[in-house]
Amino acid sequence: MQCCLPHAPLLFSYICPSHLHRLHTQHYIFKAALEKNIHVTIPPNGRVMEFGCGPATWTMDMATEMSTINFVGVDISPVYPTAIFPRNCNFYNEDFLKGVSQPDSTFDVVFQRNVTCGLTFENWQQVMKEAFRILKPGGYYECVESDITIQNAGPQTNVVFEHLRLSMATRNVDPSIVRSLDRLMVATGFTDVHVKEYCVPVGDWGGKVGQLWQQNMFAILETVRPHLAKAAGCSETTVQEVVQAMYKETKDYRSHQVVYAVYGRKPMSPTQ
Repeated sequence: MQCCLPHAPLLFSYICPSHLHRLHTQHYIFKAALEKNIHVTIPPNGRVMEFGCGPATWTMDMATEMSTINFVGVDISPVYPTAIFPRNCNFYNEDFLKGVSQPDSTFDVVFQRNVTCGLTFENWQQVMKEAFRILKPGGYYECVESDITIQNAGPQTNVVFEHLRLSMATRNVDPSIVRSLDRLMVATGFTDVHVKEYCVPVGDWGGKVGQLWQQNMFAILETVRPHLAKAAGCSETTVQEVVQAMYKETKDYRSHQVVYAVYGRKPMSPTQ
């Protein structure tokens, strides 16, 4: 489950400590659920760019594990560390939708995660073109995104997420695009495109990962409660009551979400 507030920016330049803590924790939940941080190979002494790095938990975790690789993170909200971080990291306050201040063909990998709920179809086209531009020939682009649809959902859960989709539709955002990212990559020019699907449990029935995934989901729903109330045409109190009813449903119905890891390669030459 990912943040569903608009990309530009998170509607505020200051992000409260509790939200930052959730983003830090969310990184390790994804790492546990997928059992890895990245699917593509990073060459020795390579360069990696993360679009929308946020507090840079992924970037710093990777930089700590791979000390010979140079990592660069960009985000429209400067919530990344400015004083203490691994020596092989650099961060820039930039909007990747408008283009980053990096030369063409200079990165081996571009990585991004959890941006679906803030991007329109046109935004996705912009992002992929920008990733293609800064990648070296043979470099890889990887997206990791959750499908907001809850599988095996109960009736109250379906109500909440239908309102979430309606709220997103007012911003021309279609979350179902996560099922078509491979086709968008191919249309951009990427080759060797692969899709890996992960079914992540939601709730106590799924062990520690399921518990943490559910906690993260409900923390996000609490954050976007005003948007859900507006989409549903009801009070925030009513939304809260419905969301609370979801707790029992995730256990009774053994609910889960699908996470897609999609990655492709920039061709080595125009004819490849």
